[in-house]
Amino acid sequence: MLHEPNYREASRRHFLRAAGITLALPLLPSLAWRAFGQSVNPAKPPQRFAFIYTPNGYNQKTFIPATTGADWELPSALTPLAKVKSDVTLVTGLDRAFVPGTGVHAQCGSCWLTSSPPTQTLDGGFPTNISLDQLLARQLGGDTALPSLELSCNDHADNKETKYFESISWYGPGYAANTEKNPRNVFRRLFGQAKGDATQRSVLDTVLADATSLRARLARDDQQKLDEYLTSVRETERRIQLAEKSSVRVGSPPLPEPTGVPERRDDYLRMMGDLMVHAFHLDLTRVATLVVDPERWDSPRLFHGVFDKPQNHHVLTHTKGDEAKQKLTQIDRFHVAQFAYVVEKLKNNRDGDGTLLDRTTLVMGSGISDGDSHNYADLQVLIAGGAMKRGHFHFDGQRPLADLWLTLAQQAGVKRERFADSTGSLKELA
Repeated sequence: MLHEPNYREASRRHFLRAAGITLALPLLPSLAWRAFGQSVNPAKPPQRFAFIYTPNGYNQKTFIPATTGADWELPSALTPLAKVKSDVTLVTGLDRAFVPGTGVHAQCGSCWLTSSPPTQTLDGGFPTNISLDQLLARQLGGDTALPSLELSCNDHADNKETKYFESISWYGPGYAANTEKNPRNVFRRLFGQAKGDATQRSVLDTVLADATSLRARLARDDQQKLDEYLTSVRETERRIQLAEKSSVRVGSPPLPEPTGVPERRDDYLRMMGDLMVHAFHLDLTRVATLVVDPERWDSPRLFHGVFDKPQNHHVLTHTKGDEAKQKLTQIDRFHVAQFAYVVEKLKNNRDGDGTLLDRTTLVMGSGISDGDSHNYADLQVLIAGGAMKRGHFHFDGQRPLADLWLTLAQQAGVKRERFADSTGSLKELA
């Protein structure tokens, strides 16, 4: 049975209901026209942004194309992009400034998305501040159950490093967003069943009369504190109600609940990518980050289907010889293949009159370019979807990475003229 919202609901959602199961459908323009009539336009699909972080840089000789422009040729590390090349933009030659006093790997990961310029070390020796994804969440996440989703595929049992080696999302200086590493927990967070009646009366509405009476007896400063407190409670309550309503709306999840962390590395990364895509498709969140692996973290990793024994990615970056370089290219290609997988998943999901990829900006990059020299210059960033021009754009150290982040923020509607040490938006990509 198809359930269509009435005009008063002004909803773009449609549902299939049968035998007690409710399944939310994505935006279907034909159904929207039929539900509302020709005088009402379907809601415009929202923008989404996702950032995938890979550690330790890339093998520069096999990652950077020899040509630029729309007809750029894929180097060997980027060959997994062959099927989606027309949807991908590669930006190279962007720089970041290293701030002496902290570990080079810790800073390159933790400060990849942060909005502080290098001269503003607000977090000990780190120039961390609110990160780009959290700025975007403030702009885009007001009507979703989860303002943002932070994921990590770091399943190492040891805690060899500090949070600065595996945190790319920050609420503010020193306050990293906690990442979820277990796909089962991500699933339950996204598709957990509602508890109680989602339409029950607001707690604040119930006590509003008492709060109003109390406020009249307070001094001005205390009135402001009370207002701030009630606003905070209201926002928390609103988020809980949104989560409950989302759970009811989604009904039966579109994929089975994971049993835990998959044994194969590629399955693990793709499962996290699937969860992220489903969260976007069902509009449970509009901003997500995924840490493929933390920086440095000298624990051998088995890249299934690539090597027959575990490899130490960080150590390989500092190992001389052709064999080590070849292994780095294979690891780069492995990670690019996971990026291409998510691109295809987004592209194969309809969203309004286009695809989910049309309204999603998917970014992948690393905080250093060459892992051996710890080079903060000549950074490479892959971008799929969104509003970017397609092709390979090289800036040869003439623009900071922050110019790209400023460009993305402005595309999302963030009213901001500067981001970290930015000099202006990258108009070449618009």
